[in-house]
Amino acid sequence: DPSTGRVLALTGGWSFDRSWFNRATQAQRQPGSSFKPFVYLAALEKGFSPVQKVLDAPFVVDLGPGQGRWRPTNYTETEFGGPTPMRVGLEKSKNLMTIRLAEHVGLDAVADVARRFGVIDAMERNYAMALGAGETTVIRMAAAYAAFVNGGRRVTPTVIDSVQDRQGRVIFRADQRPCERC
Repeated sequence: DPSTGRVLALTGGWSFDRSWFNRATQAQRQPGSSFKPFVYLAALEKGFSPVQKVLDAPFVVDLGPGQGRWRPTNYTETEFGGPTPMRVGLEKSKNLMTIRLAEHVGLDAVADVARRFGVIDAMERNYAMALGAGETTVIRMAAAYAAFVNGGRRVTPTVIDSVQDRQGRVIFRADQRPCERC
């Protein structure tokens, strides 16, 4: 629930008896293209407009002496849109436009958004990260997307709402919001 952080469903593995490792909350995975909205948010925060055009064309990064060059592609490796509205780049998940945006706004700005939204605490500064090459958990991504719904307000994912002692006194409550009439 994006307004409260309450986890409504969770599948962390196929057999708790065989493995207590919860893949939703513990497994570090690459978010891939689901990370791109955070690059676009960094661009919006830097004053880019959703209709501003960004070049969708081949991109090459020199990785340094002896490292060669990195030539990322879009999903359709040979189709390029030329100057394309930023909004379309996000809608169509255009890798080359996302990297160009990361280049324009700076990887520090992208890393800051990733940190503030709780996706990646200390993102490496390379362009592959803009395409989701970093590592995070499914629960952190879900919480970050909830913040999009909430206009940027973060929520803490919770599985347990409250714990009461045998007399019914609440000894733990996940929701820490003040309630004057409770």
